[in-house]
Order: sequence, then C-alpha cells, then structure tokens
Amino acid sequence: MKTVLDQPIEEKYLADDMKDKLGEISCSKPEYYRNGDLILLQESDLRLPTRVVQNVNKGSFGHVSVVMGDKPGAGIIAATAAFAFGAGLVTLVCPARPVCCPYELMDSPAPPAATNALALGMGLGMPASGVPAPGSPAAEALAWLNEHPDVSCVFDADILKYKGIESLIQSREQVVLTPHPKEFATLLSRCGLGEYTVAQIAGQRFDLVRRFCAKFPRAVLILKGANSLIAQGVKVSVNTLGSPCLAKGGSGDVLAGLVAALLAQHYTLYDAAVSASLAHALASQRVECSYGMTPFELIEHVKELEI
Repeated sequence: MKTVLDQPIEEKYLADDMKDKLGEISCSKPEYYRNGDLILLQESDLRLPTRVVQNVNKGSFGHVSVVMGDKPGAGIIAATAAFAFGAGLVTLVCPARPVCCPYELMDSPAPPAATNALALGMGLGMPASGVPAPGSPAAEALAWLNEHPDVSCVFDADILKYKGIESLIQSREQVVLTPHPKEFATLLSRCGLGEYTVAQIAGQRFDLVRRFCAKFPRAVLILKGANSLIAQGVKVSVNTLGSPCLAKGGSGDVLAGLVAALLAQHYTLYDAAVSASLAHALASQRVECSYGMTPFELIEHVKELEI
C-alpha cells in the first residue's frame, strides 16, 4: 500500500501506528516533504561515505572505539557495523581479548589515543541505581570520557540509564543518542523531564522529542520506532523507510555502529544520524525474510547500498 500526500507533511501522518494504515508515504511535490522544521526523509537524503580521493590511508577515515560490557556480543555487532561503514580503524574496548573477536577489529583495555568517535552503552550493563560499580566497564569508560571531552560519542542502551546522564550530555559538544521508546522513558526520567510509560511516549513522540532537544540543543536524538525521529534543536526529520525485520535484538547495535563510523569520518552530528538511520532502514528493505534477519546479515546489506 502507498499513500501520496497532496499537501505538506504533517505529524499526524507519521505516528508509528499510522504505518500499517498508510503504508509507504510519498508527496506529490518536492516541497511537501518539508513543513517548517518537520522533514520527511527520502532515499535521496542518504549520504554514503563513498571514497573518491585516491591518496588516503586508514587514518584518513577515523578511529572508532566500542566499549564492551556484560553482553560482549552487542559490542562486537556495533564494532563490525562501524568497520563496514567506512571507519578506518575500530577497537573493541575490553579488559581481555573477547571470545570470537573478528580478526579485522582491534582490542584494547582502554580506548586508544587516536579514538575520535566512541560508542557506549550496547550490552554495557548498569545497576538499577544508575551508578556503575568501581572498575566496571561503564565506570572506566566514563572516567576516560571525562579526560577526553572532544571525542564524538554515540550513547545507546544501558548508558542511558546512568544516573549522571544529564550532566554527561550537557558537558559534551558531540553526542548522538539512540534510544528505543523504553530507553527514552528512562532517559527522560534521568534528565528531569518527567515520568512516562512507553504507551504515553508513543502518543506524544514529537512533543517529547522536542522537549528533550530544547534542553539539550547541541545533542542529536534518534528515537527509534516504526518511523524513527532524528532531531536536533527544533528540527525533526522522520525516517519511514525501515522494515519490520529490524524488530530483533542487535538491530540497534548496528545503528549505533553506523552512526559512530560516520562521526569518525567527520560527518556533522545531524548528518551522521540521518545517513546512518537511512542506511539502516534501506539495508533492511533488502532482507528477503521478514522474521529471520540477523544483525550481520543487515550489515552485509549496508555494504550493498549505492548513492
């Protein structure tokens, strides 16, 4: 099913529960894809990290570090995605060499000095108190971040439960956050923006995203969903191109790695978030089985994308 809008895009058409009712949305005129600060993303908005300059080396494309924690598989997935999406070097940060570490990735007990993008939170582990135990991967990563304020960051999953997440976001210039609705509820609570259920977030997604971005105008937020919202300041772009095969464990880890890869390659926060989200969604359209996709299959399809 397809729906063609003969008017500028509106929020009411872009709610998650409208996706099954309207199907694929397009607009009859190019100018209708934007309505003020609301933007409906198109495939043409994707900017892949295609290499055209010949005189380059691996250092030309940045160094991503991915912090591993209680569930090391999540970190491996994110790191593999970052390497596949153009990062020149990728390091898994762990106290010892992880089991089944892919040979193309490096490992280190701390992020290397050359790190210019760090992904934190996937499978990390965080106590209900929101206070990481001394010596834990979360505590060590937070200490490192305090000493490296200029490194671009992707915050996902467990780090969003951190009791000090509000001050952590405020203290940094380069942050992209990638919560799903349940994680967003925790994030809103930790940041003093109210207590919400997942159902309430579903009904107020645009308003809550704008409230969050008003408090943290430098940060970029990707609120994942059937239609994902990418927001910074007052601007909200909507990605309706994802498919239901993404509703599986590991898909979010892939997205975090894709964003980190583009940050390492010097994309702006917003451009990295938009292009990573679109690549994630468009790769999912290439998956033939709606229920059997694995994160590594998704990563392979990311590598097939063309401008």
